[in-house]
Amino acid sequence: MKELQYFDCHAQVGKFGYKHPQQLWSTEHVLEEMNRCGIAGALVHHGMAKSHSPSYGNRLLLQELAKSPRLFGCHVVLPDHSGDFPDPDQTVEHLRESGIRAARMFPRTHKFDCNEDTVGPLLAALSIAAIPLLIDGSEIALNELGDLLKQQPDLTVLLTGQAWSQERRLLPLLDKYENLHIELSTLQANAFIELAYERYGATPLLFGTGMPYKSAGAARAFIDYADIPYEAKQLIAGGNLARLLGVVPPHADAPAQDEVIQQASRGVPITIVPVLDSHTHLIEDGGATGSGMPMLRADLDSMVQTYRSIGIAKMTIAPWVGINGGDAEAGNQIAERSMQRYSDMVEGYVRIDPNYTADVGAEAHYWHVEKRFKGMKPYYYSSHINYTDAVYDPWWKLGNELQLFALVDPGLVPDQAYLDQIDELANRYPNVNLFMDHAGRSFEIAEQYAGIAKKYDNVTLQLTYTSVPMGVIEYLVREVGSHRILFGTDSPMRDPRPQVGWLAYADLSLQDKRLIFGGNYERILNRCLI
Repeated sequence: MKELQYFDCHAQVGKFGYKHPQQLWSTEHVLEEMNRCGIAGALVHHGMAKSHSPSYGNRLLLQELAKSPRLFGCHVVLPDHSGDFPDPDQTVEHLRESGIRAARMFPRTHKFDCNEDTVGPLLAALSIAAIPLLIDGSEIALNELGDLLKQQPDLTVLLTGQAWSQERRLLPLLDKYENLHIELSTLQANAFIELAYERYGATPLLFGTGMPYKSAGAARAFIDYADIPYEAKQLIAGGNLARLLGVVPPHADAPAQDEVIQQASRGVPITIVPVLDSHTHLIEDGGATGSGMPMLRADLDSMVQTYRSIGIAKMTIAPWVGINGGDAEAGNQIAERSMQRYSDMVEGYVRIDPNYTADVGAEAHYWHVEKRFKGMKPYYYSSHINYTDAVYDPWWKLGNELQLFALVDPGLVPDQAYLDQIDELANRYPNVNLFMDHAGRSFEIAEQYAGIAKKYDNVTLQLTYTSVPMGVIEYLVREVGSHRILFGTDSPMRDPRPQVGWLAYADLSLQDKRLIFGGNYERILNRCLI
């Protein structure tokens, strides 16, 4: 099968306002990542055009574009009422003269409203010139976007960075406006590509990475593993953007750094290393909703099918009804039935909520000693009980005796309080392996969590998060070693495929990937209940 040609619609080059010391940022970094991940081209804007001044950043962008024929320019634009930006006709003329194929707006950052009085003339000029407009989901409410689409029916609008969980607001716009296109790097709702393709075809969907903030491999894997026809993948990967911009980037070779990347780039199951998911949820049979959010293909059989298509050999589940749903007992029962149905593939987390359970110790004994569950899942988010509260002592003591592992989520806990609680638990219960969840969600968090992991051998850093920061896995490996990091997906709250790509395309050795994808978790599982 011919290699897909990826054309990134959502990337940034150059300096910008705040950059963590470890974060990659330069045009050279972006180009290097494109080459590693087999990305043919990228539509880019300059970071300074957002964080400082569009005119200033747009001028700098032209210098960056000269560095590679793989880069295509996108200028940031403003309404002209204040006199600090050219009028719409001059803006369009400048775009054409500079060979710029698209425009982008940051209304919240640049403090203007997306109403007809403010941006109508500018948008009309872009529409007449057939220049696509990009706007980020963090910069506009979806009801505002609907007004914009209604007022400018001939303007091609590309929504980037739209967060998942907002599908109930987004899908009505896609139903109504054919001029709306969406980029997928943050829209990681489970099976979203399949849902959107079934309803709209491939035309509205575009590949984007969010570089240098986000992993290009994560965005690529979402499409490579999508359960849609190959021809549709071609359009989403790059064909749609090439058509909208009227350009074709240079050909990119298939990535071939190691066997993991080779398998991932072809969208075939990863078999060269063991892949075990240490953090999974589940929607009960017959359900498709969790915490009011759509979670499609999220029942056990559907998830097993998806996992097998990726190569994930084991999932460790905490059913959603027992997590954010609030019925811990029901969640444990669903987990038990799931383990019985797929005994070779499913492990379970026990959830105990002291607000509903009179005897935490007896409940822990039942699930871990009698039912042989290896995972513990206390959860502040839905109980509002600190992990170090005395009510949990019998559970932690049993976990220490049985050498269990515990997924300790930071949800709603202030950062320092979470660190303090992990510090206390790791010291008090050295035989419990504590999973610090979402350890790679930002460089700031990665630094803090690595500091705790360095103190205690029984603390392991678990990946998973929509933000999939570029370079953060490599940073964690440098700080704590690949033997202290775990792969997880958090699916079906988010789709598992970008989480797989985040690690598969990380700039690590094959041995590092072997440990993180599954080797470390196998070792932890094998020591439990002994």
